[in-house]
Amino acid sequence: MPKGLTIIPMIIASFIFFTGLLNAVYPKRMWEIFESWKATREPTNAFFMLRRIAGIVAMIVILAMFLFPYLMSK
Repeated sequence: MPKGLTIIPMIIASFIFFTGLLNAVYPKRMWEIFESWKATREPTNAFFMLRRIAGIVAMIVILAMFLFPYLMSK
């Protein structure tokens, strides 16, 4: 484990990665769980595609954050 990472940021980053994974795989289900109570109708397919892309980007950023210290140490 890199020296700069402590347990709290790792837990937060893991939560963001897991949420991004769920958004990438199940965007409609995540919308139903977290946002459907605010809506009067279901959003368009473009909304769900953007949600899926945002989940993938979040996972890439978290992976880069974890791998950066390892790559720079070599």
